[in-house]
Amino acid sequence: MNLTSLFGAGSTEDTSLQTWRERVLQALLWLLLVIGSIAYITNVIDLIGQQAWSLIVVITVAYVWVLVITVVSRLPYQIRAYSVLIVSYILGPFSLSTFALSGDGRIWLLFFAVFGTVLLGWRVGAISLLIVIGTHALFGYVMVNDFIPISEEALLNSTTATGWVTTGIVMSLVGAILITAISILLQGLDLSLSGLQDSLQTQKDLTDTLEAEQIQLEERTRNLERRLTQIRTAAEISRIIVGELNPEALMQRVVDLIKDRFNLYYVGIFLLDEKKRYANLVSGTGEAGQRMLAAGHRLSVGGSSMIGWATANKKPRIAMDVGREAIHFNNPYLPLTRSELALPLLRGNEVMGALSVQSVEEQAFDEDDIAVLQNISDILANALENAHLFEQIENTLEEISNLNRQYLNQAWADVLQSQEDLEYSDEAPSGSTYAGDLVELQVPLTLRGDQSIGNITIESGREKWSSDEMEFIEAVSTQAALALESVRLLEETQRQVEQEAALNRITTRFAQNLDFDSLLQTVVSELGQLSNVRDASIHIIPPEPSNGDQQPGATTSHAADDDNWRSL
Repeated sequence: MNLTSLFGAGSTEDTSLQTWRERVLQALLWLLLVIGSIAYITNVIDLIGQQAWSLIVVITVAYVWVLVITVVSRLPYQIRAYSVLIVSYILGPFSLSTFALSGDGRIWLLFFAVFGTVLLGWRVGAISLLIVIGTHALFGYVMVNDFIPISEEALLNSTTATGWVTTGIVMSLVGAILITAISILLQGLDLSLSGLQDSLQTQKDLTDTLEAEQIQLEERTRNLERRLTQIRTAAEISRIIVGELNPEALMQRVVDLIKDRFNLYYVGIFLLDEKKRYANLVSGTGEAGQRMLAAGHRLSVGGSSMIGWATANKKPRIAMDVGREAIHFNNPYLPLTRSELALPLLRGNEVMGALSVQSVEEQAFDEDDIAVLQNISDILANALENAHLFEQIENTLEEISNLNRQYLNQAWADVLQSQEDLEYSDEAPSGSTYAGDLVELQVPLTLRGDQSIGNITIESGREKWSSDEMEFIEAVSTQAALALESVRLLEETQRQVEQEAALNRITTRFAQNLDFDSLLQTVVSELGQLSNVRDASIHIIPPEPSNGDQQPGATTSHAADDDNWRSL
């Protein structure tokens, strides 16, 4: 068992010698109060019978004062300690004067010396012992020589001078031994308490250091978990961006993911209008986001808002406490916002809009948050641009598909117009018969997946075909459509080649022929050699006179007669 467990010390403040003295004093006062209460009642009853009123007053005052210093623990230690010593000293002489050596006066005097040492140190104990020796000698001398009147009981109990000297010597030796032993014990206790205090202080310092390191480790762990969440969120957003080409769905998934992963109050995306005057909210989280979208929420570029500043300056803007921020839009839809971060959506040097991130906590964002969220904003801006380009490509492809469809329709319409009957039928070999009615199977001749240029009709006596047969029929129809289209393209190419060759011949002959009639004859002759040309003629009509004036050598008639046109 050590000192700490014995006295209940629990901290470095409880291990000083003065603290232990205060505890001893308090315990002593309660013990004196309990025992003194019994002794007070017994002595007062006895003294009342003896009519020792002065002693009753002294005992009562001493008892009351012990009660006060015991209960009122706020009194200074020195006052309480000296009060105990004074009370014990006063009781000693009064007991000697009443009962001489047969009473408890010597005990109170020894108590005065011993507890003077315990409570106030060996110097006070030594002085107290000298006072005790002098007081005992003085009362012995007075009582032996009858210098002062004493009570009859004290006179009966008084002994000879030898008795007083003997008891004085014994009391002095006992007091000296007790004071010396107690002083040595107190010195050892002081050293032990000092060592214990140093040890406890070392342990406390070590504990504080470990607690500080644990707090730092927990803080680092939280930061690492937060950074890991940020990295995972950025990677997940990158995967979403790669797989989502719908801009509206993309932005909504991004804001919802950022809000959930970063435990935020609100996240919204603004895009600039065509004139770059306003930033329009296009996606937002929660009920507040839906209400703002329904209300057509927008903020002016360069206006008094975080989004307006970020879009105008192409830089992030952070507000750790929106109540103290000079530039902040007081949004009635988001009353709990305490921190806000606005990040521009940049595509190169061009700003497309901004990302608004808001939290209900003050000082919610740091530099790492800005870096991660700005990276997400840049990825989102590129994704929106890619989605826009993809949409443009889809529209272009759709236009090309429509034009190609129109071209095919017109081309095959021309083919049908030039060749009225494009139908071919074939019957099964003779002798093949089918029971029952014939069932027709219509298989379209399609080009480029959806453009039909005709049909294949198969008449059969059965209603169902196997999957292999249907695959074979569809393959035949596809190859037939491609073959027909190839023939059409070949014929069209041949016509274009003929036209180009005719044009080259006409141009060559034009360059070689300078006679007017011969030139006209050459034109008609070359045109007549083209395929599908039955007749060719040239009509030359003089121009109409301007402003009603008749030109010399021209006719006013617009009829085509032999004088104003030639047919070759």
